[in-house]
Amino acid sequence: MSKRVAVSFEDKSVKVVYASCEKGRTLIQKTSILKDEEFDSFLKTSRFPDLTVICRPRTFYSDTMMVPPAKKMYLKKIIEAEIRKRFSGLKDFSYFYSTLVEKTPGEKGMREIFFFAVDNNELSEITERFNRYGITVKYLCPDILALSHLIKSSDNWKNKTVLCVLISETERTFFLVRNGELCFIRITPSSGSELTDLDVDNINMTVSYCRQNLRLNAEQIILMNAAIKEGALNTIIPTVPVAYPASVHASDDTLRNFAAPISAIVFQQKLGDANLLPLKYRTLFTQKRVASYGSVFFLLLSLIGLGLMLINVPQIFLMKEKINLLRKDLTEINAVASAYEKDTAKLRQFLPLINLINDARSSPDIQKALLSLKFLPMENVHIKTIQLNNKKDFLQIQISGNIVSKNYGDMHRTFMKLLSSCSSVSGLAVVSKNIEIRNGHFQIDIENKT
Repeated sequence: MSKRVAVSFEDKSVKVVYASCEKGRTLIQKTSILKDEEFDSFLKTSRFPDLTVICRPRTFYSDTMMVPPAKKMYLKKIIEAEIRKRFSGLKDFSYFYSTLVEKTPGEKGMREIFFFAVDNNELSEITERFNRYGITVKYLCPDILALSHLIKSSDNWKNKTVLCVLISETERTFFLVRNGELCFIRITPSSGSELTDLDVDNINMTVSYCRQNLRLNAEQIILMNAAIKEGALNTIIPTVPVAYPASVHASDDTLRNFAAPISAIVFQQKLGDANLLPLKYRTLFTQKRVASYGSVFFLLLSLIGLGLMLINVPQIFLMKEKINLLRKDLTEINAVASAYEKDTAKLRQFLPLINLINDARSSPDIQKALLSLKFLPMENVHIKTIQLNNKKDFLQIQISGNIVSKNYGDMHRTFMKLLSSCSSVSGLAVVSKNIEIRNGHFQIDIENKT
């Protein structure tokens, strides 16, 4: 069973809902309404396991746009660029979008997108109130988005176009939902928690506007948080109250008075892509999670290390006794080390002579090297020079001369025979060879390591 908490900022009050979720069922356990000035005192003594915050932005920017089919990564960049273009004064903002008319990347035609953007300065004022008391916000979304999921989850309304009405003490919010997605928002000033004749006129005007300007015909009006009075409202299309899923367990009054926070709890898993938390706050949230997981990991390692140390306490004491015994033998070891240093000092006096003898013995034998060339001279091969250079680890032999032949084929066979003779001698290795075709002049470099 998971515990969830939703906090909703509405007018000058703050509504808090505690709920538990298990196997698709949501049980509303506790609700409370606080004045805005009391909320900070409430936060000082509160701890939230999984917090979702619902806001009603004072200023927001919403509209629809047409974009070409694109992958999600590129689509977000296109939408963000279009928002900056339409609202040049909006510099740092968070937004979400929904696709109204879907197209596949390979399908021709444009897709229609609805977007909703809020300045990050306004959002940061909300998150800062929680951050001040070390409380982490997991989701931040507007109330109309959470409520639109009630329409999207309904079998009766998810494939229709409906106009939803959200009532507050100071205003009325009308938002049009088509096929479960937001596509239009309008806010009008009002007063009180009951629908008035002026509200009904505004509802009818909004329906007419959607028909004439947006070419969208709302089929029903959905009251999100108001009960219908006796007798039908004088609206141009039918009006019905919102219906919650059967898996949500709460009284009708609770559902009506806490519609937005309850919707956020029920549909929390579907709010991820529409999270309005500013990027810097999300980064801080990620860093905190990594730090907390790291602390737990290192604590586990420490406990494991402590356990291993306790298990090996007898071996530690045994090792300590052995160390004490070794310390007693240090005097004898020091005497041996002193004698070794004296013998080493004497040996250093003879090292130059030893190295000289070793170098003389390690030098290649020149006479032996010349004897290894006993296959010379060869038929049709005239040797001009044989040079021997004594390197550090080997003797370098350079043979140069001419090959006398009637044609190039004979020249090549004679030269290959000469190379084969050189390579066949143990200790000799041909490292380079060269022959000039025009005159038969050749040069062979050989290394002798014997």
